Amino acid sequence: MGQEQPHNDDKDVPPVTLPSPQAPPLTGNPLHADNWADYIPTTDHVKFFRSREWGKTCMGELKTWGVALRLQVFMVLADSRAACLYWGPEKAAIYNTAFVPLARNAHPSLMGSPFYVGFPELWDQIRPVFDAAARDGVSHDVREMPMIVERLGFAEETYFTGNFTPVRGETGNVEGFYNAVHEITRLKIGERRREMLAAMEIPALTDPRRLRDHVIPALSKNAADVPLALLYKADDKTTPGVTWCLLRGRVGVPDGHHLAELSPDLKSDVGLMPLLRKAGRKSITVPVDHAFDGVEWQGSGNACKFVSILPIVATGKLHGYLVVGANPMRPVDEDYYEYIGELSSKVTSLAAAILTADDIREREQSLQKQLEDTNRREQLLAKHSIDGCSYLLDDGRIVWANDQYYEITKHPRQKESHYPLSFLDTVIEEDRPKAAEAWNHVVQDQVEGGLSVELRLKRDFTPPSGDPEPAIVRCHHVWYEDHSLAHAKGVMTFIADVSAFKWAEASEARRADENYEAKRQQEEFIDFISHELRNPLSAIFQLAETITTSYPTAEGMEVSNAELSQALKQNIDHADTILMCAKHQKRIVDDVLTLSKLEYTMLAVSPVPVQLPNLVQKWMKMWESQLSSSDIKINVHAHPFMKAHGIDWVLCDELRMQQIFINLFTNAMKFTSTETKREINVEYGAVLKDPESSFPKEIKWARNQKELTDLTLDPDWGLGQQLYLTFAITDTGIGMTDTEIKRLFGRFEQASAKTSIQYGGSVRVLFSRG
Repeated sequence: MGQEQPHNDDKDVPPVTLPSPQAPPLTGNPLHADNWADYIPTTDHVKFFRSREWGKTCMGELKTWGVALRLQVFMVLADSRAACLYWGPEKAAIYNTAFVPLARNAHPSLMGSPFYVGFPELWDQIRPVFDAAARDGVSHDVREMPMIVERLGFAEETYFTGNFTPVRGETGNVEGFYNAVHEITRLKIGERRREMLAAMEIPALTDPRRLRDHVIPALSKNAADVPLALLYKADDKTTPGVTWCLLRGRVGVPDGHHLAELSPDLKSDVGLMPLLRKAGRKSITVPVDHAFDGVEWQGSGNACKFVSILPIVATGKLHGYLVVGANPMRPVDEDYYEYIGELSSKVTSLAAAILTADDIREREQSLQKQLEDTNRREQLLAKHSIDGCSYLLDDGRIVWANDQYYEITKHPRQKESHYPLSFLDTVIEEDRPKAAEAWNHVVQDQVEGGLSVELRLKRDFTPPSGDPEPAIVRCHHVWYEDHSLAHAKGVMTFIADVSAFKWAEASEARRADENYEAKRQQEEFIDFISHELRNPLSAIFQLAETITTSYPTAEGMEVSNAELSQALKQNIDHADTILMCAKHQKRIVDDVLTLSKLEYTMLAVSPVPVQLPNLVQKWMKMWESQLSSSDIKINVHAHPFMKAHGIDWVLCDELRMQQIFINLFTNAMKFTSTETKREINVEYGAVLKDPESSFPKEIKWARNQKELTDLTLDPDWGLGQQLYLTFAITDTGIGMTDTEIKRLFGRFEQASAKTSIQYGGSVRVLFSRG
């Protein structure tokens, strides 16, 4: 593999070697000599250029070329970047060595041929660019153009960004175009793979979908990077000693293919079982063999050269395998192994989350079954228990009761206490109507089989834990009538004390609710922290890549000390910004570590003196590289109130404000970068009161849901006058409807999933007190 070259983001591009100059003795200006081409430093490519029969092309003999054209030829053949000069009405091509891989099969006939002959498939796309550059007289860009190149021995998927700069001839008119390109393949393909992984969302506990429902659709949408996929579930429970590999999903494998076997034995030689055994619990990448004959490869349609076997190991157990084919039009290099590692981690996390949800559901079902069993036991006990038994006349007087009855109800044993309906006095006031209704129903209707009712007594039950509570009894009234005995018409009442069972039932239900709430808060906390940690990463990635590509490494290139000094200063500035982003993330991590000592979602606020203009300028450096690469215009200005009132230094929590600002500005860039007009305006300021009046009346404000403590009253905030710091970020993004604005302030809520809508502009506003 070749090392990564300047202006080229792909590591596998061979380096460009500059030649040693070899030219005839110079007797005058070489641009005016008929043999001017002999003065171009000699390389194999320059020899090829000279040997071209130019008289048979639309360009004519070399000696007939004008000085302007000759000067541009010197420049393009000396350029270490991939570059091509298109000249004349036919836009005939003259290109350098680095451009040859991009020309692919068009080389060598492309030299001197019109653009539409060399690249007929691109002509309709590029012709408007030529016309616009010629009309405007300025360079026009071509972004993220897909191209197929051959430089590593196979057709390779690549992406390039470049421009077409108009070149003027001796007449002063535009007679040609200088085309310089640089490669963005790694960035483009890396973004595509990250989008695929992001589509595999970690499911909620209530999500009934299985692993295949999360993985296979996401893989299917990225056919270029996943020409083939097979998802197996390892089943070692159905048959003791046998692990069945149950095929749960496939991409690119047609029905009837031997790889589509639904449930092969892992120990067999069916399909890919030998490869799965070879992988064991470790990811491997192996060459494709005859076992893959007949596969309908997705994406480019070319057969994969390699496949990767990814074991799915969660909670210390093997749960299955994911087999994915490697993009045949990309090399299997460090980027590929990094992508495969991230895919394996994502699928394993999904499996672990689904298994956790399954365990919780199983525990809930088990608890529900236990509660149902408890209810049945209670019913059985209430039906047959004689813990408490009494016989009452139809007017409600107790004729007889056993000791257990008096112990349970605490009804007085004295005879004078046995007046009509005296048993109601043992029931708490809230349950007296229910007890009286049950009694009347049994007596008046003489219900066959009796009637049961649960009542709370005035006697307390002391549970194993917690405060005493009213005892609960289940009363079963049975109408009894025997004409052979005196007082034989009445009601037999059987009482069972079910206080302990009811307490246990309620305790289990509370425990289940507490477990569910704890899990919900944990997921919410993880979502919150992930959201906050992810925002500064884009700036870190962009600045780090800028630093790594800032020093030219091509052999023979000379760099002045001034240029090196400037690059060093820029890199130090970028490093300072990276350090600021890292400190911001460290602050969040520190807050996580101390969160156990704080109330949930409440974090410490620490004031420090800052100058607001310097603070905003420091924040904006985080996105310098990304704003430049996305061609976003940025305008930063202060509110007039600051200057009018001489506001300079303020006390505020810099990192908390930075955390909020990063969230707002990141969204502004995300929804602006795809628009035709790309502009973001940042206004900052400070007011003494009524901060909402500093913004347009149409701004929507999120109101506080609870009363907040004024932190500025603490001594740490000094004795200065209180201020409201205001920040308004306005962009030319897609904007929001009134319905979407109402949803804006939900936790991790998106206003709309249809981000491709092109209208209006969106406004995001924040005010905080400092």
